[in-house]
Amino acid sequence: MNTENKATGHHVSVLLQAGVVAGDVHLHEHPATRTAPHNLPPVTPRFTGRDRESAELTRLAGAERGSRVCVVDGAPGIGKTTFAVHWADSARALFPDGQIYVDLRGFDPQRPPVAPEAAIRVLLDSLHVPPAAVPPHPDGQLALFRNLVDHRRLLLVLDNAHDSEQVRPLLPRSAGSFTVVTSRHRLDGLHLHNGADRLTLLPLTDQEAVLLVERHLGPRQVDAEREAVRRVVTACEGHPLALSVVAARVALDPGVSLAAVVDELADRNAALDALTLPDGADLRAVFALSYNYLPEPAAAAFRYMALNPGTSFDAAAVAAMTGTELREARRTLAELDRRHLVSRRSAGRYAFHHLTLAFAEEKARTDLPERHSSAVPALLNHHLHAANRADRLINAHRRPVDLEPCARPDLLPDLTDRDAAMEWYAVEYDNVLAAAKTAAARAIHPYTWQLPWVLSNFAYLTARWRDWADTHVDAVAAARHLGNRPVEARLLQTLARAHSEAGEHAESVKHYQAALDILDDLDDVPGEANALNGLSGALLRSGAHDEAWKRAVHALDLYTSLNDRAGQASTHGLLGRVSHAAGRTAEAVRYHRLAQRWYDEIGDIYGLAHTADCLAELELASGKPGPAADLLRKAAELHHRVGNLHYAIQSCRTLRALMLTVADIAPSTGGLDRAITTLENRSPLTTAELAALITPTVG
Repeated sequence: MNTENKATGHHVSVLLQAGVVAGDVHLHEHPATRTAPHNLPPVTPRFTGRDRESAELTRLAGAERGSRVCVVDGAPGIGKTTFAVHWADSARALFPDGQIYVDLRGFDPQRPPVAPEAAIRVLLDSLHVPPAAVPPHPDGQLALFRNLVDHRRLLLVLDNAHDSEQVRPLLPRSAGSFTVVTSRHRLDGLHLHNGADRLTLLPLTDQEAVLLVERHLGPRQVDAEREAVRRVVTACEGHPLALSVVAARVALDPGVSLAAVVDELADRNAALDALTLPDGADLRAVFALSYNYLPEPAAAAFRYMALNPGTSFDAAAVAAMTGTELREARRTLAELDRRHLVSRRSAGRYAFHHLTLAFAEEKARTDLPERHSSAVPALLNHHLHAANRADRLINAHRRPVDLEPCARPDLLPDLTDRDAAMEWYAVEYDNVLAAAKTAAARAIHPYTWQLPWVLSNFAYLTARWRDWADTHVDAVAAARHLGNRPVEARLLQTLARAHSEAGEHAESVKHYQAALDILDDLDDVPGEANALNGLSGALLRSGAHDEAWKRAVHALDLYTSLNDRAGQASTHGLLGRVSHAAGRTAEAVRYHRLAQRWYDEIGDIYGLAHTADCLAELELASGKPGPAADLLRKAAELHHRVGNLHYAIQSCRTLRALMLTVADIAPSTGGLDRAITTLENRSPLTTAELAALITPTVG
């Protein structure tokens, strides 16, 4: 590479040559006839996966147009340097004029980042420019560097960059050169000012993770310990450094078994201890390199967020825990996402990687505990009132209960209708459930019963019987601890309903009876009517028809005295079911028609859906498959409209069975099969789309 130096008039004959890459790049002067420089660090023989990412870098490097810069970013320890070097080694043929690697030390715990001016001098030294030929001013040095690499097909790997400003002066302007930058941060400035492409490394797939472990331990041991390998992959969540440390510990120490390391990883208080090699990698230190560079507000939020018991969080939850404004919480989350300490799962929602969470929990434990005393109750309060707002839109017919005062109304979701409430719950259900369990574990009694209360409607609609029952066991105990007998009676009824839906009828009868004992002492007539209605349904399902009839009649009398139209509609439907079970078909039809009329008047779609199912059974019993099929379609559509997928699937299955036995109802069950599969998978499906699938076509 010959370039005339404008200051001296001499020619500089230089060529890059490999050196030691443990900080700076070491380069030596050679005759122009020597081979092109390739100073890449050694490539690990156990490199695994990243086929898609490698193909993308190759595409970008070979493109005739583009930025000629790609930033490879990702979480701490995700393998950015290893990937960049492995790809560069495999792509050597693309760069006949050489490959240069420079460690910018952006996050070195011992030494400061390499300043752009110092990096330019390193590059000029690597090009073996004589000291006397180096211009004294940084601008001149930069110009000389760009002249030297102009028109060269050269790869530049700038590893471990701290920020965009550290990198921008180092970028060649040559269209033939290609630069790969690695960083723990998302370098937005390079995208904005230099049009840089971005490639984010995600955790390895399960298949890639197993292969990585196999390359450490060998296929024979992996086959012999397949279950332990599966557990390791799950515990490490595709984190390549963590997987490598685990495998290395087992490979290097015959006294350490894979199963033993898995047990260590299962202890969240000591998981990071299992990911340390005395003379090698330390995952805790790797995370600390990112954490230690956080500004204190973001570091504090990082610690607070570790106290969140749910699977994900949004800015409202973070604002509730930290006591900050929503706008500040959004900025904090965006910054933590940019630094790959949290990951964005969907619009506005974030989550920790399992191992990052373990690190955050450690930091939270070392922080002053009193700082956290209000964070969890604040989060519970937020989840309670957000869930209650959604719950009231899902089922406004249920009598409300008094809740803890809302501490942050400004953080509640803006929900306007039932569909929005159902969508909110679909996203937040696991978080609210986790909040309920946390309240019980911490004996925060008001939230222990109130959170399950607002969860129960959605749990019913989505057939989460076990969650419903388990949380209500804790809820009843909390109400008893507080001495709140009216609430205890209502919770017992809800618990009984959960057992009834789960087919545990004896348990259901027991809890309804316990509720009635309390209500009798309280002289709560509306509560007694509801409990009698529920008890009648449980007795019917258990086969005690006479007792069910007796309780239903009593409930109807109480509802009539209260002028409770919803209660009267429900009990008429119950009497219809008892009549049908006893073989009194005409009487059953009459009761269900009365229930249908009441439900129509009050606009209760839940009740109309169940009534359509019951009337369909009666039509079938009367030998009328056509009307029965129409009613089942109506029931499925109504169940779907209110989000009751469990019963919508049941209606569709009953309709499918009917269609298979009665040939002239429809030519095939293909649409129904697709509808059932879609509902079971909880895939998006409008009520109109469902109706089209389950309505037979003509011709």
